[in-house]
Amino acid sequence: MISPVSLTMDKITLNAHAKINLSLEITGKRPDGYHDIVSFMQGLGLRDVLSIEKCTQKATKYKLPHCTVNGIVVYLCTDAKTIPTDMDNLAFRAVKVFTDALGEDSPDKYGLTDTLLIDIRKDLPVSAGIGGGSANAAACLLGLNEMTGRPFTLRQLMDIGGTFGADVPFSTFMNAYRNRDVLEGLEGLEEASDAAWTAGIGDIIERAESIPRYVVMANPGTAVLTKAAYKAFDEIGYTESESAGKLFVNDMEKYTLRADKKAADLKRFMLENLDAEEVLMSGSGPTMVAYYRDIDKAGKGLATLAEMATKDASIRAWLTDTGK
Repeated sequence: MISPVSLTMDKITLNAHAKINLSLEITGKRPDGYHDIVSFMQGLGLRDVLSIEKCTQKATKYKLPHCTVNGIVVYLCTDAKTIPTDMDNLAFRAVKVFTDALGEDSPDKYGLTDTLLIDIRKDLPVSAGIGGGSANAAACLLGLNEMTGRPFTLRQLMDIGGTFGADVPFSTFMNAYRNRDVLEGLEGLEEASDAAWTAGIGDIIERAESIPRYVVMANPGTAVLTKAAYKAFDEIGYTESESAGKLFVNDMEKYTLRADKKAADLKRFMLENLDAEEVLMSGSGPTMVAYYRDIDKAGKGLATLAEMATKDASIRAWLTDTGK
């Protein structure tokens, strides 16, 4: 832990960008029950916006959901109706692990008040395989670190994040890069990138050159529980570790496309109608991603999906970029 730099920041706002997996291979199950992976992850233009503000309970007049975390009352304000409002919310858990990591040092020493307000303006779908919750957790870790005078380096924050979410280390790494203008001065920021090869349970992050693409993303309106998808691989079987490291493969499709008919139908439609270079599910799904070098082709792909969505209002589609 390094010495605090400044204790004067009372509020910070960061973009919480989602991620996609340009590859995801599951290579085995560990003795602790977690699974080893090899994955190429990259940031997306799509994001939530997260703000953290110091306040007092008297100043917080809202009737908002809240949790008490290591003596700090943390309120949550959001425009989303489907995210958890208890300690299952990864932003709340980020506050806990961050203040835990301060150790015996009182949060007061780092300028934290007894009340925090976290505001999340939500645009990312929930349980969609693009790391929306992890993005919020990463932004929370990065924001708290700034507000307390940067007691931790970027790599230390990634390690802290890895204690409660497999995607949080990469999301912290990538969101540090995407918010680099706000985070200037953070130790280790120069290493951050929009892309990385990840291994282990997501805790091994190796910076990589990004692969710029326009992407059309579509979500069928269903949700996939990542835990259930990984559990299925105990029966499905794993990729041989020596063959891992390819792009545009996703082992999770073996489970999700069988368990979720709408996801399977959506991928089939995109393959047949979008004229994309690649179509691949991201993470455990069910979000499907079509990759393009040409923005005009991507725009036509989005229009095709928009027409499909007129017949099924549960389908959401976006045109964005990756590999910034």
